Amino acid sequence: MKMTNELKTGMVVVAAIVVAVIFWVKTTDFSARPYKLKTYFNYAEGVKVDSIVKLSGIEVGRVEKIKFNYEPETRVELILTLNKKAKLREDSIAFISTSGLIGDAYIGITAGSPDKPFVKEGATLISEDPVEMRKLMKKAEGIAENLDKTLVEVKGLAQNLTGVVKDNRQRVDNIAVNLEQTAVNFKEFSEDIKKHPWKLLMKGKEK
Repeated sequence: MKMTNELKTGMVVVAAIVVAVIFWVKTTDFSARPYKLKTYFNYAEGVKVDSIVKLSGIEVGRVEKIKFNYEPETRVELILTLNKKAKLREDSIAFISTSGLIGDAYIGITAGSPDKPFVKEGATLISEDPVEMRKLMKKAEGIAENLDKTLVEVKGLAQNLTGVVKDNRQRVDNIAVNLEQTAVNFKEFSEDIKKHPWKLLMKGKEK
């Protein structure tokens, strides 16, 4: 039986496909398929679907899904898809950070302790909420107000000193001056941070 050109061509194509499949099976690491974990945050500003996930600073996955969980309190639930080769420990901690000063938010994960077992697919990672700038500014304002009140009290004490404690008058005056300067410096710092919040990130990186 004589083979037609069409049949010969077909056999060559089939053989090429078989070789390609065999090569793909041998070179593909099926054990490295992605796996999923989840974590929760009370506050997750800047995080979005497809945000990068980093383990010890190296990209190992992406945020696959974001949703709210209302029990027992309102929290943001993140589903993370990670490379199978990226192994996390049971005490690894998920946190939110940014790339550079004004870069996109990403999920960072600490390596964890070497004596802890690796987490399995579907596990929930411990999380650490980022500092909310709103709360930080509120605390700064409260500290500034307390400094003002303390300054008023010290000045009042200095004015009411009698001759019996005359020797301490200068010391109290010095305390008042120092408190006043501290209050001014703190207010200037607070206002500067409100206008340029990225400076807090710079201070954190310097440490």
